[in-house]
Amino acid sequence: MKIHTLNYSCLLNTSPENACQFHTDTRNLPLITPPWINVDILILPEPLVETSIIHLRIKRFGIPTVWKMMIETLQCPESVVDSMISGPFQFFRHQRHFIPLENGETLMRETLFIRLPFGWLGNLFYPFIKNDMDKMFEYRHRATQHYFLEQMQ
Repeated sequence: MKIHTLNYSCLLNTSPENACQFHTDTRNLPLITPPWINVDILILPEPLVETSIIHLRIKRFGIPTVWKMMIETLQCPESVVDSMISGPFQFFRHQRHFIPLENGETLMRETLFIRLPFGWLGNLFYPFIKNDMDKMFEYRHRATQHYFLEQMQ
C-alpha cells in the first residue's frame, strides 16, 4: 500500500524556540484551523511530552471523525512529530522541523506521510485529499505567520 508524502514550508518571523512552543501549545489549534473544519479537543494531557496521547474530534464535510494522536518526538526547538494511532487514515505522520535562519526568522518545514484506507480504491481519492491538505496548510501557514507578526507589534 502506497504512502503519500506531502511537503509544506513557510517562513516565520520568530525564533525556532517560539515557533516550536507555538506548535506544541494545543490551545493555538483553533487559531490555525481553517473555518471550514471543526476541531474539538477531547483529551489533552498537559504538559505535552513524548508519548502523550491526544484525542480530537474533527468534523469535515459534515462527517465527524475521532483522531487519536501520539506525540512521537518532542525535541523543541528542532522538531515535533505526531502520528495517528487511530482515525480516518490507515497511516498518518506529521513532522515539523524548525530551522533557524541568520536573520532571526525560522523556516518551518512540515512533512505529512499518509496511507489512505481501502487500498487501491482509497488511492483514487488521493488527488482530492492532496488538494484539501494543500488548502488547509496554506491557511495554517498564513494564520501562523499572522500570529507572529502581531506578536512583534
